[in-house]
Parts: sequence; C-alpha cells; structure tokens
Amino acid sequence: MYNEVIKPQVTEYLYRKAYISKTPLSGAFEISPLCNMDCKMCYVRMSKEEMNKVGRQRTVDEWIEIAEQAKEMGTLFILLTGGEPFLYKDFKELYIKLYNMGFILSINTNATLITEKEIEWLKTHKPMKVNVTLYGDCNETYERLCNNPKGFEQATRGIKLLQDASIRVKINASMTPLNEDDLEGIYKFGEENNLVVQATSYMYPPIRKDESSVGVNNRFTAKEAADNYIKIRKLRMDEKKFDSFIQKLEEGINTDNELIDECMDIDGESMKCRAGASTYWISWDGKMMPCGMMTKPYYYPFEIGFKKSWENIVADTQKIRLPLECSSCKKRESCRVCAAMCLAEEGDFNKKPSYVCEMTDELISEVKRISKALVK
Repeated sequence: MYNEVIKPQVTEYLYRKAYISKTPLSGAFEISPLCNMDCKMCYVRMSKEEMNKVGRQRTVDEWIEIAEQAKEMGTLFILLTGGEPFLYKDFKELYIKLYNMGFILSINTNATLITEKEIEWLKTHKPMKVNVTLYGDCNETYERLCNNPKGFEQATRGIKLLQDASIRVKINASMTPLNEDDLEGIYKFGEENNLVVQATSYMYPPIRKDESSVGVNNRFTAKEAADNYIKIRKLRMDEKKFDSFIQKLEEGINTDNELIDECMDIDGESMKCRAGASTYWISWDGKMMPCGMMTKPYYYPFEIGFKKSWENIVADTQKIRLPLECSSCKKRESCRVCAAMCLAEEGDFNKKPSYVCEMTDELISEVKRISKALVK
C-alpha cells in the first residue's frame, strides 16, 4: 500500500515531473455539496433541496470508474472533500475501495461527524492526513459563523479521536470578521495538541455557488485582511523568523513557504501553478476543473471520460493569460495573485483583482511600519 506519509522532497519531485509531463498526479473528488454546517463564506455548500434543483451526487460506482481511469493516467493522490464528505451516504465504501486501489488519500472535513464508528475503519485504512477546518475556539463562534451551536465541542472531539488513532491531522482556519477574535485561541489549540495550523485571511468570492457573487463575500476589508495576514505569520513564527520575514517582505521577497503548496506564483503571462498541469478538481455535479476555486474551464469526465477531459483541461489552462499589469508588477512577490483570484474577484482572467491589489498595498504599508519599529 502507498498510504503512508511520503517525504516532502519526494512529493515535490513527483509534482515537478508531473508538471513537466502534464500528468494528473493529484485530484480532488468533491463528492457532495451537503454539509451539516452553514458557514457564511462557503463557496459550495447547498441544502439537499438546493442540490436536487441543479444536479445529483455521483454514486460510488461512478467515482470508482473515474478513479480507475485517473489511475491509468497517473493519479496517485486523491483528496476527498465536500461539502462534508462524512455526510456522503456511502463514504466508507468509497474510501475503502479507493484505499485498496492504492491511492494516497487525504480528507477535508469539519470533523464534527467523526465518532468511534468512523475511527474503527479509518485506523485500519489510514489516510495520509485529515485536514480539519477549525472555525473558532468556542461553541459561540461556531454558532455565529457556522450555525452550529455545538460545533467546537464536536470538532475537537473528532480531532482527539483521530489523534488517539494515530491519524495525522492538520488544522486549517478560515478567518473572517465573525471569528477573528479566535485566531490566537486556534493557534493555542494547535500548539497544545501538537498540530500544524494553516490559517488564511483571504476568502475567495463564492462564484461557484453564486455567479453573481463576483468580488463579494462575508470577509474582511482589504486592510483588515492584510492586518490579519501579518497577525497569522506572527503567531506561527518565532521572533527571529518573523523579523526576517518582515525584512525580506519589505525588499519584495516573500519567504513564506506556506503560500507555496499546490499554488505557486505566476511567471510571465501564463498560469504556472499546478492547477491544470498536474492537479485537477472534480466537482460533486460532475465537472472537471483545473482548480476548485474556478468556474472555467470545465469538462464532464463522467460523460466524455477522464482522459479526454484532462487533455482538454490542460490545453485550455495553457491558454489562460493573466493580466499584463500583474506579470510586470513590482509588488507581485508580495501579492501572489493567481488566475482563480482574477476570475473570482473580477469575473475575468484578464482583469487585475482590485481587492487583492488593495490588500497588497495595505500589507506593504503595514510591513514598512513594522520594519521601522524593528530598526528603533
């Protein structure tokens, strides 16, 4: 079985080779839009009634058929996500079948539905990791942001069960005006439980859920997002590393490796991230896209097959050109603009995302202020 943690150097090597050869090394299977929570900034969540109006969930057999085709094309890593994947009726069956096929599996979850019952089969079929989004440090925040008055209690119980079963857990945190006061508490929880925390203050407009939401979300102002970006880095870096990070950022060099996961910076005019080159996303309603934050290009692998869909995605992704203003911008190392941001913020790959530009300007201003204070 491949389902053991692969060393980061090996993973990076595989991704670089896949990028060059345009091999679909990694894919996300978004198996359902349903979720037991209703977070105000979510880009995909639907009620069952909303889902039934626009589409249907694919069956286990349909997902396995796609997985078989993906494996033939070179897919090794699969992320199972939603919505909330543990709400998918046959999640256990799907997961174990994918596991037995040799895929290296990860799961995105809010962890509130993880009980001893789920742990029994997860601990004998361990995923590479479980990414748990922690929305706050108390039930009150979960009620305010996620409409779940017992969410924190449920999520932390699920996390403990996973850890007790020696299953690797990573904490993600999506920061908004409704939970920003919980930021330190989330990091404290991570430290107390020996967990990696990755927080973000930038929220994509949920254009996949609502096409009219271009440039709009329940999120911070650009200045607030920039300020929280700095707070996040300060919380997860020691003083020496933070000071170095600030000094480099003032010079236009972003040394924050947390930004470079599957998303990398642009190079020239074209997309240079992994999306549509070595990674893909298949949505609950059957669309293959380069990235889960994009609404185009897309194809239907359940209808035309995985191979043809992937080849079309690669060809279309290579045609995407980012704004010329971004490729020549002196601030691009601080900005990290990407095609998905342009599309979500402006509805067009060729338009610079004004919110992101403003956030970057505010970030640079704050960095200069902090840098002056360090000199004193």
